[in-house]
Amino acid sequence: MAGLGTGAPIVKVYHEKSIILPDVSRVLACLYEKEIDFTRETFSSYKSLLRLQASGHVPVPFYDGPNKFLEESREICRHIAETYEDHGYPFLLGKDSLERASIEEWLHHEEHNFNPPSRSLFCHLAFPVAEEDDDIDLQTRKLEDVLEVYEQRLGDSEFLAGNKFTLADLVHLPNSYHITNSEKFLYLYDSRKNVQRWWHDISSRGSWQKVLKVMHEVERQNKQEELDKQQQRKQEELEKQQRRQWRRQHPPTSRSPFRLDSREQPSTKPHTILVRPPA
Repeated sequence: MAGLGTGAPIVKVYHEKSIILPDVSRVLACLYEKEIDFTRETFSSYKSLLRLQASGHVPVPFYDGPNKFLEESREICRHIAETYEDHGYPFLLGKDSLERASIEEWLHHEEHNFNPPSRSLFCHLAFPVAEEDDDIDLQTRKLEDVLEVYEQRLGDSEFLAGNKFTLADLVHLPNSYHITNSEKFLYLYDSRKNVQRWWHDISSRGSWQKVLKVMHEVERQNKQEELDKQQQRKQEELEKQQRRQWRRQHPPTSRSPFRLDSREQPSTKPHTILVRPPA
């Protein structure tokens, strides 16, 4: 992926082949907000991740920046906002200790109250399991309680930590995106005027739109690769069937026109030659 050309040090983000996971898109949104050049590198399995760790090149894969290797997405976002304070959008962590304290309070609220039920709904949408309906109902009710708190808060301020977009809002983007793109759960946001307005504002930001563009392109490529693999498997199976059919149509004869005879000729090593049987 091309950098943004800001002259900032380039960092690397490691992730699984799919970019749909919230932890990945959360970090990308933060990098885009700070206008940091970065590259993405994928690993296809847990074994690949372990190999990266064992190599020593990336002791803790996921984020590889100057002298810093991080794994948890919120920790990565904090580090990016602190390290590149003078790049891109300047208010992710506020401008004074009071603003930072408010942001940290809502970051804690997101991680411990919003994320558990919203991530459950995301997993339900991405990897549905029929027998989990009772648990999903419970998680939905928990998320409704959280969003009621947000509805009241957003009636007093434009964003969660005040009147500026901050990291406290950004971390909500991935899970909220998948929930609001579901007909089943969209009402959770649309039925709350302030939450609906807030979601429209934060999801319309250029940083998140860039993440969606990357996400859709990666998923398109992954689908095409899977289609190519399916086509290759079909072709291989067809060739196997053709070989089996040919063998059925051309069975080996019971009598061979040749017999093997081992002879030793003077001044030569023993070898096997083909001798036609007598007429």
